[in-house]
Amino acid sequence: MTGFSTLCKHELYAVWRTWHRYVLPTVLCLFGVMSVVLSRFAPDIVGSMMGEAVRKAMPEPNWHEAYNQWTKNLAQTVMFVVIFTGAGATSSLVSSGRAQLLAVRPVSRASQPLAALVARIAVLASASLAGMAIVWAATFGFYREAPVGPLVAATAAWFACACFFLAITVAMSSLTGSTLAAAGIGVGSLLLTMIGSAVEPIAENSPAGLLTLPSAFAEGRTIGAAAVAVPFATSLILMILVVVLGAKSFARREL
Repeated sequence: MTGFSTLCKHELYAVWRTWHRYVLPTVLCLFGVMSVVLSRFAPDIVGSMMGEAVRKAMPEPNWHEAYNQWTKNLAQTVMFVVIFTGAGATSSLVSSGRAQLLAVRPVSRASQPLAALVARIAVLASASLAGMAIVWAATFGFYREAPVGPLVAATAAWFACACFFLAITVAMSSLTGSTLAAAGIGVGSLLLTMIGSAVEPIAENSPAGLLTLPSAFAEGRTIGAAAVAVPFATSLILMILVVVLGAKSFARREL
């Protein structure tokens, strides 16, 4: 694609100069701290409110609980933030009139959605690493035990899942030309995938399986290679298809 590297640099610069620079890193680091603190003090808080009997029935705080809380926060809250950060990737260029500059520059218009996706994945990757580091340090500080393997595997699985939904949102931003529509489709696809993850055949053979992997890794469960490879492969194939669709649509769009 002509001008892809130039567009990537431009998108990264745009991300650095806007609110995207702060949102994902701040949210992931904040939830990293909150996950460990909540895992440590939630039993005491619940016990003080509902009685000692309830407190004794709860599991003792440990690194498993900290990692589990981290994956829950990633799946339940941070994923929606990821979707919203990608909703305006291309549609905002069209609505502001800046997309017209692509028509007078020696770059491929189809490269823009892909460049926007790559830039946002780079931000997501760095923010995920920062959040994971904070979780590990806080977990070790509280429990003096924090295995790296389960945390890395759980965060990597969530990152792959987040990239999938980010790709859908960025592609829909290119296809529909509407930030609101792209966000709605992204959230809708996430909710449908959550429903599908509860059905075993769907979870085993589709991206829905990615939603269950982070918690499984955090708990230290043994997972077969097929249970990991198939959801990853189907997600990658669908990502490529939807991004190509969005790129071709944007290339034909009247600016």
